[in-house]
Amino acid sequence: MDAKITSALPFLSFLLFLLCLSNHTVESRAPFACDAKNGLTRSFKFCRVSVPLHARVRDLIGRLTLQEKIRLLVNNAAAVPRLGIQGYEWWSEALHGVSNVGPGTKFGGAFPRGH
Repeated sequence: MDAKITSALPFLSFLLFLLCLSNHTVESRAPFACDAKNGLTRSFKFCRVSVPLHARVRDLIGRLTLQEKIRLLVNNAAAVPRLGIQGYEWWSEALHGVSNVGPGTKFGGAFPRGH
């Protein structure tokens, strides 16, 4: 084997290793409350997509206690483990119109005003 190839082999192997690591993706989103693999949530009416939306919403709201409903209204919404609902940071949603978090659209520069 050529001496140049032999000396470059460790470097190329390391480079290939780094490429393999960078290609590894991890799911960054929290799972939905209605996880088909979760036996607890599978039985909830609000998880059945065949049920009309208004009935699903009524079922979910009916299962939440007053305390849980209140805790879901704040910026740092607490989890409701008994229903499979993860905690959520609402500030990251840009409900106020501006966010630098996540893959959403970001506009640089000034916007022209409407007259």
